[in-house]
Parts: sequence; C-alpha cells; structure tokens
Amino acid sequence: MTSLKTVLGFAAATGVAVGAIAVAAPARDHSPAVPQAAAPLAPIASSSGSDTGPPVYPSLVNVRLVRTQALLDDAASAQDKGDAAGAVKALDAARSDLAKAWVGAKYLIDNAPPPAPAGDGAYARTSGAAPGGASPYADQYATTGAVLSLQHEVAVTAMGMIDAASEPLLTSVSKSIFAALNARDVAIAYMKKKDPPPVAGDGRVHAGASGAPIAAGWSTIGRAVLPDLDDEQQMIDGIRASVKLSPGRAKVLNAVEIQDIKTGKQINKNWAPGPVGD
Repeated sequence: MTSLKTVLGFAAATGVAVGAIAVAAPARDHSPAVPQAAAPLAPIASSSGSDTGPPVYPSLVNVRLVRTQALLDDAASAQDKGDAAGAVKALDAARSDLAKAWVGAKYLIDNAPPPAPAGDGAYARTSGAAPGGASPYADQYATTGAVLSLQHEVAVTAMGMIDAASEPLLTSVSKSIFAALNARDVAIAYMKKKDPPPVAGDGRVHAGASGAPIAAGWSTIGRAVLPDLDDEQQMIDGIRASVKLSPGRAKVLNAVEIQDIKTGKQINKNWAPGPVGD
C-alpha cells in the first residue's frame, strides 16, 4: 500500500484535498507467510467535487489522517533536534489520532449506505437539497484502506526512530509501533467479519446491486496490506544490517517481525488469492 505520507504531502503542496487511493489487485499469489510485494496502490489527490480523479476522504477520518501525519513529522523533527520530550509528546498524540482514525473508519463501515440501483448515481443530501450525482467522498473501502496506510506509516516512522531513541522515548517508540500493528490486525479482523457470505454451491464471485463484483471490496483492501508487510520486513532487515542494536531494541524488532508474519498469514487465510469472476 503506497505511503499515505506521499498522498498528504502532495495535497499540502498543491492545496487540494486528499484523494482516495486507487486500488490495484495483487499481481501474483502469495505464500502463507509474509509474501512478495504486490502491485502498489497509486496515491492521487483531487479537489472536492472535481469531475476527474477519485473522491476525497470523509472528514470524519481525513482530519485524523492529516493530524497523525503532522504529529509523526513533529516527532521525527524533535528527535533530530535532541528534544526527546517533544518527540514523546508528539508520538503520544499521534497514537491518539491514529486510534480515532480507525474509530471513524469503523463508523463508516457500519453505516455505509446500501448500493445504489444500477444506473443510478444520485445521492440524497442531509441538507434536503436535490440529489446532484455521485458523492465526491470515498466509500468505506477506500477510506479504510487509507487508515491501513496510516497504520503502516506510524509503524515505519517509529521504527526509523528506534536506533537513536533512549528512554523514555524508546518506550514511546515501541508503544507507537505496536499500537499501529495491533490496530491493523483489529481492522483486518473486522473487515473479514463484514465480508458478504458466499453463495451456496457456487465458487464464483457475483456482482452486487450496483453491478460491481463483491470481491472488489474487503478482499482487495485486505490484500493490499501485503506489500506494506514486505516493506516493514525490509526495513527491519536494513536496520539490523546497519545498526548494532541493544538487546532491548532487537527484541522490539523481533516482535514486529513475528507479528507481521502472523498478519500476512491471516490475510492469506481471509482472502486467498485467485481470479475474480468467471
């Protein structure tokens, strides 16, 4: 899954709203353990209401995406300046916003509108105004994908701070890493819970009321996490190869590696790779 920081950075530089991530299906099967990287997701930003490009993330989640990324930048900057207390304060706040981002995404999942009738792109507005076409905001799938990307961003940013972090910053770094990894595992389990039941006696993927294949939902978003796991494993290997780690730091990275492997296995169990449709 492409770094959310890239999306937010582009949006900030160009003055446009953060756009949804365009989902690309994995290009090959993956092993039960942590798999090889699949096709990445393409970050795109567009202005709200634009006729082109993807919709923007709902504000319920988007506010937390932006705040968390800003706090991660503050934490790294504070560490670079030797301000360990400032880095701890920023990481603690980032974990809070990260948690709220998932709470917002979960609300959107639980309260997603039913699929529109085929050929009907209109939506009703809370204001009572007449429907004016498809909503400019990302659906629950793309929005959850953005939260998963944020969780990855928190984990790798904190891992990038581990070599130079001393107490109490080291403890805050560890807490931030595992807050992100644990939240991701919770999200993956919840996504699987929301999967539509299979059609009895039929192994094919069927279209929903909107005409889109059902399997294009949570299975695609879930399997898009696999490249993030590869990226995290590569980072762990690189840190080990370039830094002489203390036993405490090595223990943290070993635990991350084990959790990533378990996450990869769970994703492959939930959403086995295979062709969509018949």
